[in-house]
Formats: sequence, C-alpha cells, structure tokens
Amino acid sequence: MTKIGLRSWLLLCSLLPALLVSVFCAGYFSYVRYQELALSLTERAQHIALPLAISADDLLSRQNYAALQQLLDSAHRLNSPLLSNITLFNAQNEAVLSSNPQQFSVALSLQDPTTLPATGLMIAGSDTALVYQPLLSSQVAVSGNTASSNGYLLLQLPKAQLRLQQQTLLLHIALLVLACLLAVILPTLYLLRRLHRPLAGMQYQLAQLLSGQTPTAGVPGIVRELAALQQDLNRLGEHLAHHEQEVQQQIEQVTSDLQQSMEQLEVHNIQLDFARRKALEENRQKSEFLAKMSHELRTPLNGVIGFTRQLLKTRLSSSQHDYLTTIQKSANSLLHLVNDVLDFSRLEEGRLSINPEPFSLRDLLNDATELLAANAFDKHLELVLLVDPGCPDDLIADPARFAQVLMNIAGNAIKFTDHGSIVIRVSASLLNEDQLILHCSVQDTGRGINEEQQLMLFQGFSTNEQRSHQSGSGLGLMISQRLVQAMGGNIGFESKPAEGSTFWFTIKCQRHQLSVADSLPLELIENKQILYFEPQQHSREATLSLLHSWGMQVTACATKGQLQQALAHQQHYDIGLIGRTIAINQVNQVTALIRQVKQHCNYTCLLVNTLSPHLRETLLGSGADACLSKPPHWRKLATILAQPYVQQQQIAEQSSPPKNASLKVLTVDDNDANLKLINTLLAEYVEHIDSARDGAEAWHKATQHAYDIIFMDINMPVMDGVTACQRIRQSSLNEHTPIVAVTAHAVDGERARLLTLGFNEFLSKPLDEKMLHCSLQEFCPAGKLQGLSNNWPASKLVDWPLAMERAGGKCNLMTEMLQMLVAGITSTRAAIQQALVTHDNEQLLQQIHKLHGACCYTGVPALKQLAELLETQLKQGKTPAQLEPELLELDDVLQALWQESQQWPKW
Repeated sequence: MTKIGLRSWLLLCSLLPALLVSVFCAGYFSYVRYQELALSLTERAQHIALPLAISADDLLSRQNYAALQQLLDSAHRLNSPLLSNITLFNAQNEAVLSSNPQQFSVALSLQDPTTLPATGLMIAGSDTALVYQPLLSSQVAVSGNTASSNGYLLLQLPKAQLRLQQQTLLLHIALLVLACLLAVILPTLYLLRRLHRPLAGMQYQLAQLLSGQTPTAGVPGIVRELAALQQDLNRLGEHLAHHEQEVQQQIEQVTSDLQQSMEQLEVHNIQLDFARRKALEENRQKSEFLAKMSHELRTPLNGVIGFTRQLLKTRLSSSQHDYLTTIQKSANSLLHLVNDVLDFSRLEEGRLSINPEPFSLRDLLNDATELLAANAFDKHLELVLLVDPGCPDDLIADPARFAQVLMNIAGNAIKFTDHGSIVIRVSASLLNEDQLILHCSVQDTGRGINEEQQLMLFQGFSTNEQRSHQSGSGLGLMISQRLVQAMGGNIGFESKPAEGSTFWFTIKCQRHQLSVADSLPLELIENKQILYFEPQQHSREATLSLLHSWGMQVTACATKGQLQQALAHQQHYDIGLIGRTIAINQVNQVTALIRQVKQHCNYTCLLVNTLSPHLRETLLGSGADACLSKPPHWRKLATILAQPYVQQQQIAEQSSPPKNASLKVLTVDDNDANLKLINTLLAEYVEHIDSARDGAEAWHKATQHAYDIIFMDINMPVMDGVTACQRIRQSSLNEHTPIVAVTAHAVDGERARLLTLGFNEFLSKPLDEKMLHCSLQEFCPAGKLQGLSNNWPASKLVDWPLAMERAGGKCNLMTEMLQMLVAGITSTRAAIQQALVTHDNEQLLQQIHKLHGACCYTGVPALKQLAELLETQLKQGKTPAQLEPELLELDDVLQALWQESQQWPKW
C-alpha cells in the first residue's frame, strides 16, 4: 500500500473540508437565487399583463383602435428590456394589433382561446417566455368571474436578460469559492514550511544513526512536540553510541570464548569421527553377519522347499498333499522370517526395496489366510476372508511385501483376540483405467487399545515390560508402516478398549491385462444347485459371496431349523456344503448331519475349523466326499466342488509326457542337496546335464565342452563362483555362454554386483521353478527350447517361437493370449475409426495404447512395432492427419491378421 506524506495529509485535511463547504454553500445559494429570478420574471409579466388586459378590453369594446395601439406601444416602451412584443387578439382569434410586428408569428396564437383561464397562461420556451392573458372588464377583474370572450393579449418575454443575471451570479459565486480556498491554503502552506525543515532534519539524524554515525544537531521547530522529539533523538544517539561500545567489548569477549569452544569442538569432532568409524565398522559387521546368516538359512531351506515342490508333482493322497503343502508353507514362513530380519536391517539403513510384479490377488489372500488358519483354530476363532466381487484379481505390485503386511496385521489380531472373529476385508477404488487403490482391513473382537497405547503404535521397539502390537513395541508394525508408505499407501487403525480393533492399510496397484493365475473350473459348477449350511455369520457371508460370483444356485441355511425346512421340501441338490466348528466331542453330531444332508445331495463337502488329519479322516469316513479347512481356499473350494464333473479325458494329458529341449546345461554347487535339487528341476526341461562341485571343476569342464547355459553357485571351496565365471569368460569354449548366479546371499546390491562381474542373471535360493524355467526361456535359443515340434499354422504375421517365449513356454497360455488379441480386432478397428471420425485424439491414443499392450505378450512383431510407433508419435503431439499413412497401415495389418486367423485350424 502506498503511504501518503505529511504535506499531502495537511493539504487534504485543510482543502477538502473548505472545498466541500464552499461548494455546498455556493450550490445552495445559486439554486435559491435562480428560483428567485425565475419567479420575479413571472410576477413582473403578470403585473404588466393584468392592467393592460383591463384597459384593452374597454377600448376594444368601443373599437378605439388608435387608443389601443397607443396603449400597446406605451406598455412596450415602459417595459422594453423585459418585453419584446405585445399582440392583441380579438374574439375570432385574429391578431388585431402588435407593438413589434417583426417578433410576431401566427404560430404563437392559441388553438382554442375559450379554454384560457382568467388568471392567464405562461409557457416557458428555450429562448422566450409566452404569457397569454384574456381581456377582462373591470367588473370581472373585481368579482373574479370567468373572463370575457372579447379576445386576449400575448406578451413575449425574451430570456436573454434572465440568463445574463444567472451567469453573473455564477461568476460571483466562483470568485467567492476561490477566495475561501485561498484563505485556507495560504496558512496551511505556511505551516507546512515550518514543519518540513525540522522533519527533514530528524530524518537525516535517523539516517546517520542507521549508518553508525553520530547525529548532528537538528533545526529548531515552532512545534513543541517536534522539539521534544528532536531532544529524544539526540538522547537516542548518545545511548546508541554507548551501547555500541558495550557491544564491541562483548564481541571481543565472545570471540575469545568462541576460539576456546572451537578448540573443544575440534577435539569432540575427532572423538565423533572415531565413534562414527566404529559404528560403520559395527554396521558392516552386522550386515556381513546378516548376509552369512541368510546364506546359511537359505541353503537348507532351498532343499526343503525344492524337494517339497518336486514331491507335490507325484501321485499323492489328499492327506499327503495337504501335509506337504503345509510343510511348504511353513518353510516359506521361515523364509519370510529371514526376510523380515533382513528388512529390519535395510530399514535402519534406509534402503528398503519394493519389487512390483504381476500376481493374483485372490490366490495371495487365500494363501495368506491358510497360513493364519492354524493359529486361529487353536484359539477357536472365526477367521474370514471377504473380497469384494468387483475387485480386480490380476494386479501389479509387490506381492511378497503386501502379504508380509497382511500377515503381520492379521497375525497380531489373532494373537490378541481371545474369542470372537477375525474378518479380513479387501476392496478396490479405481483411479483410472490402469491404476487403483487397494484397501485392506482386519477387524477383530479382541481387547482393544487404550488411548495411551494408541500413541505408541508404529514406533518400533520400546522399553515397556509388556510388549504387544497394541503398545507400539513390536517390530512388525513399524516395518509394515514403512512398506505401505513405500508402496504409495497409508496405514491406520480404529480401536476402543474392550470392543476390538480395526487395522487398515491401502496400497497403490496397477492392473495387469493378462491373467496371472490358472483358470478355475467354473464352467463345470455354473448353475449347480447347492445346499449350504453355515451357522457362523461372517463365514456364511464370505462363502455365499464366492458361490454367487461363480454362478451357483445357493440355498443358504443359518440354523438347523432352516436346514430342516430346506430338507423338508424334498428338493434334490447337486452339492451339499456343510460348515461347522468341530471338536472331538462333536464328531457324532457332525456325522449325523452329514448322513442327513447326503440323502438329498449327490455330493457332500465339509468346511471345518481344524487341520487335524485324524478328525478329517474320520469325517471323510462317515460319508463326506471332501473336507476343507475354514476359511476355504477359493481355488481348493472350486476344485473340490467341480471334482464330480471333471471328465476323464481332461486328465489324459499326463499319459504322454512332453519331450525335453535339446539343451546341454552345467550346474555347479558344493552342496549335494542343492545340486541334486537343481538337477531334478532341470531334468524336466533339458536333455543333458553336467554337474560340478566347485569352481575349479566347472572351469575344467567348460574347457572341454560347450554348454547352452551354466548355473553357478557363488560361495564354494577350492574356487568360488566369481573366479570360475571370470576364467570361463577368458579362456574356454563358453566365452559367450550365459552364466546364471545361484546363491543364498540375497542382500541389496548383490545382483548388480554379480552382473558387473560377468554373470548374465541372478537367482536367489530357495530356487523357484518358474524363475528357473524363465531363465532357460530368456537365455537359450528358441529353436532348442522347442524340442517338440509343434505344427503351428502358417502365418506371415505371427512369430510362433516368439509367442511361445512371451508365454513362458506354456502352449495353452500362448494360445489364450493370441485368441484374445484376435477376438478384439473387430472392436479395436471400430473404436479407432470412431475416434478418427469424432476427432477424439485422447480416445485414439487410449485404443492404440491398449493394442500395444496386448501385442507385447503375443508374437506379432510387425503389429507391435507399428502400434508402438503410433503411440509414441501421438504422445509427442502428432495429429491423426499427420499419421494417416501409419493408421491406414495399422488397419491393413489388423484386417490381414483377422483374415489369416479365420484360416487357422483348431490349434
């Protein structure tokens, strides 16, 4: 805001009131004088017209026109400045006489003289005022009766003299206002002059004070307050000079103290440097210890998990399969525990990593719930998984970290809940076509968390004696919070003491266009009639939602009375599904329930809250066709329900095992169990496998044989894997052979370090069969991988080996992805044409992006390259008109691919 100076304020405060008062007074008096002049003109005109009308009436009645003319001329001369003409009209409205004929005009006569009042009529024009006065006899004038009809007089009064008087009045008023303003402004200017010099002197003194100089004496003023202010400024200058001396002395003292402090700080810095080096050394030793511990734990776990997977591929009974599955999941839990310890170390060092990858949401949730079920069963809790049917299943995120957070929160809920239920709810909110927010909550009926404990959550370790997730002293919640934040989400809770708690977290995910998990046999159970009995509310709601989403016709019963009513209708059901909480003393009740339901159902399945193999065998022996633990894994439940309807020819694929690829592989590991495991896994895919137990032996064999790929352990006696890799690269028959590092040393930066040392890829123990297969697909020639020659249809646009490679070597997956691409060609072409017609560039880019994404997973290189080019050009701002040739070529390629697919046989 602009500041106004003292001069302006004084002038404004003095001139403005004077100006307003002067203008008001001048306006008022001018108005009053104007009205007086106008009224004076009117009155004078009436005073002239009335006597003249009386005299003219008498003379006109006697027809004495000479006397009339003399009367009019005399009246005109006597009032010459005021009148310009006097005209006499007879009763016939004719002008008889006029004192100044040059000023008369016939247009000035009245239209109807009979309407003229006795008092006369005055009409004011712009330059002249007209006064019409009827002729009056002396008797009429005295009595005031109606005017005679002998005629009337017209008096013309020019306004020039009135205007001159008004303008003279305005001039006098303006001079008066100007005189008033001068009378006010002259004293004001004098006062300003007397004030300005002292104020300027004080400003100069202040400037000297600000610059550190001693102020000079100021100019004396006539205002007492300014003189006092001047004295205060002088005293202020003296005080500041004295203060400056004191500050200078203090600065010298502080400088001396600071020098001493700097010497002490330097000593402390040296001590801190030694402490920092010691802490770094201890941190290095801790990281080395964690890495060695991870390696030592992963090595036996590699054998346990690997051979468990191999054993699961053999023919097993249902109980044996469940036992092995439990062993595998328990080993994975131990592996996750090792990862948690490493995560805590990375968390302290600020290098926690997130690795997004495609995964099946429902498979992950059900796997995690199965691991939690045993602890829930031990405490007789109801464990329920509720997934929103509208939630997408194929997502891209870090599944291991997501499961880690969910397992930690749900595990805490089970641990601190003594009775009731644990409900896991999962839903999704779409941000756009490709991204969504996944919302997970775990609600328990446990002891709750008081306000004091709520403040300590997510704070890691504490010194409290009582340690629980509810007092904020656990490690898991702190790691979970960091993981959720790293995945673009948030975590929180709601809790009341003695009412339970609800922990929730969100993560940001991307949608995956292709299905990651194997398909369920839903077509076999669609529209099947199923009788479902479940007393527990949350379990019933979760399973009902699942069954309805599969298209089954469900009759649900919550109580035994409802079950009896359903059975009384004598309706026959395809499947009977019974959910019960069970103990040893309740076996007979459940057995009776099975026999009762089995009479009305072709197939009976149990859902029980136990993992005991003996109880489950007893229930199966009592008449049940299948038995699953609660909450049921959605994949196991779908498989069990579809089991009676599976055709035998669908299983006939196992009769003719596929032919292995003609690859020669070298495996190197000093641990016999790990070496046997990797050889067993590779034997399913390749024909020739050579093995070595240390780096020296591997280097010796590499000088004698050429291999398609080498899997090399890192920590080995005699010669480690890094040295062996470098020697193989320098002098052998395998200088360009892909070498994949296989190690249990799974710490951050290990992969990057090994890639710089000559390795092509890095696999972490325990080995994952899918990752091993993907390594073969990635680094081995496609021709050798297709050991079994497939009779693919002839195609100019589809590269069948590339399509198999993109599908990870799975023929069914390749066929499904290619069929999806071909099925969408018609709709894609129509959408692109519609976008071009409506000039919707955003919709056009979206359709091209979709097509490009579909081509990335199918072997159509020409179409993929063209879609990628168009997407890039559109994102750079090119218009469809500029890309018309490429768009026409894209339409031709899509049409050619569709026509070509119509000629393919069943494949």
